[in-house]
Amino acid sequence: MTAAYVAIEALNAWALFSRSFYLSCAIGAKTERGNHIKNNTPTNDPLGLAITKFRRSAKPNTAGLWHRRDEPAWHDPNVLMTACATLGCSIQAEIQASFSLQQNVFNDLPVLRNFFAHRNEGTSQAARYLAPRYTLPSTLSPSELLLAVSPGSATSIMLAWLDEMNITAEFMC
Repeated sequence: MTAAYVAIEALNAWALFSRSFYLSCAIGAKTERGNHIKNNTPTNDPLGLAITKFRRSAKPNTAGLWHRRDEPAWHDPNVLMTACATLGCSIQAEIQASFSLQQNVFNDLPVLRNFFAHRNEGTSQAARYLAPRYTLPSTLSPSELLLAVSPGSATSIMLAWLDEMNITAEFMC
């Protein structure tokens, strides 16, 4: 149960980080290196800009607020890269470079999160297909897979993924 909780919360944390990072870029925040982020597409509604980039038909409610279900899938690195490119973000190259490190977490964690959240035959089969990528038997349960240590690795798959997320975030900031 703990592995399932960590998987779900890790993906939620990444999605919230990604959304917050985008909004920080939109308001011209500073990077850790002290550079101000600039944008070529000024907007008073950066969230709306991102939403309509992915769902052209989406509209805010009568109060001008967006429904959370209209927001893009922030856990997907392509969403963050595309949204920041739409802004014309001055650190677009750094953002793209941070996702070019061959991380497994952004492809594989959503698969296991979906299994733990939905637990059906399709999500179970998708989770089982991940094990051979880590040179592990496909007979492992999704929880066992998260806690397993791949041959040649020093940490569990889950800890490696958390490290990948941390390194990616540090590289972007």
